[in-house]
Amino acid sequence: MADIRQLENQISRLQSELDAQNREMNLLRRQAAEENRRKLAEYEQQMRNGLNQHDKSVQREYERLLIEYQNSLNSDIQNSQLLLNGDYQRLKRSVDDKEREWQDKNKQLENAVAELRSSTEQKEQVGEQEVQKYMTEAGIAQMEVERKPHEKFFPRRINAFRNAMNDASEMSKKGLREAAIAIYISARSGLNRFGYDVDEKYAEWMTQYEVLKSKLELMELKLAGECAVWNKYALEQDKDYDALSDEEKSQARISIAYWSSGEYSAYEKRVEEIKKELEIVEDLGPMQYLKRKESMDIDAIKKIIAELDDISAKWDAMSELYKNRYAAACERADWGESIIDFLEGEINLVWKEDESHFKYADEETIKDQNYVTYMGMQYGDSYDKEDTRQWLELVFVNSMDTVIFVYIVPYEKEGKVENRIVLYIDYNGVANEEYSRHIYKHICESIHLEDDDGTINFATDVDQLRTNMNSTLRETGRSIQKKMSRLR
Repeated sequence: MADIRQLENQISRLQSELDAQNREMNLLRRQAAEENRRKLAEYEQQMRNGLNQHDKSVQREYERLLIEYQNSLNSDIQNSQLLLNGDYQRLKRSVDDKEREWQDKNKQLENAVAELRSSTEQKEQVGEQEVQKYMTEAGIAQMEVERKPHEKFFPRRINAFRNAMNDASEMSKKGLREAAIAIYISARSGLNRFGYDVDEKYAEWMTQYEVLKSKLELMELKLAGECAVWNKYALEQDKDYDALSDEEKSQARISIAYWSSGEYSAYEKRVEEIKKELEIVEDLGPMQYLKRKESMDIDAIKKIIAELDDISAKWDAMSELYKNRYAAACERADWGESIIDFLEGEINLVWKEDESHFKYADEETIKDQNYVTYMGMQYGDSYDKEDTRQWLELVFVNSMDTVIFVYIVPYEKEGKVENRIVLYIDYNGVANEEYSRHIYKHICESIHLEDDDGTINFATDVDQLRTNMNSTLRETGRSIQKKMSRLR
């Protein structure tokens, strides 16, 4: 028993020294990351201002610093940087040595406890009062751990300590008091260390949680700020987001969701889902939140952070693309009006208004809420089921019943959108190449295009269009074929 008490004192001393040195190491780690955090806080405020001013450079710098700060919290990166610090090196060597010694002493204690537990000799040298003292100390250590979210980080690990203390209680009742005291000493030591392990995991969880909050706030501000960007781009209203009315914000969101083909609303929805989870954390407090079975662990937080990084990168690309889609659609409408005015006014073609329209929306698009909401906002409850993001079709006829099909088609590549024209002439008889060139030149003239600049694709065979590798051209071919059979 004397050996056990000696081990107890040695373990207690080592535990105190380890705790102090680990606190010192954690302080050095925090100090290493604190400078990045300070810069981050400065840019966070600048970003808020810059977002309203549509200052992308500030936003990019904030994102860079946020990534830098996130990396600085990575233990591997921290250790590699801190190892350049001589004081930290010495401290780490001391901690490693004490850790090995602590583990060795605990192993000796476990062996000594095992010997006492297997003994059947009644040990009456110690009194019940001393047993109660060690039982109380072990109980306090257990309560300290129980107050922490140990199950989230180390599921069921505490059961071993609970069982050991139950065994100690039974041994004490049987008069095996020295064995009971030895078990309580071992349990108390293990619980103290367990509590420290939980604290470390909790600290790691908190640092990742702070990164998650920053990432979420950045994404939320990005999406909100896009409303002001849209209003300036499409409506020439140079207002900060906070200056927009609720109606203006709502209309902007509907428009952005439509032109981004639903990406904007999907990202907003996901951000709101994550935000609600974080509100639960803030309401309960992190410690109580982590005691919930369904709470996020460290890996879950890291996964959401990676997801937000992915959303951010995708939105950065889409934030340019959706505006280009809108600009290209406006250009298609302008080109369409110019072509109609010119071909009707200059060469007396008859514009078939009933056969001219943007591509009809498919069934999936008609059911899409982003489409429905946008079309309702733009055209009221009753609207033609057209998709203005797709090609515009114009149909003309001349006095000889020749039908001229003009398709203004958007092409997307690497974030850019270019409009191209597919021209097909359905002759009521033998094809007239000279007339075809005549129509081609008039279309170029109507929208101020240089001849042969590649914008106009002169199709001579519908079947070739219908079997084209390009899906949009295949659709124009099918559309022309249907109209030819109806117009003849």
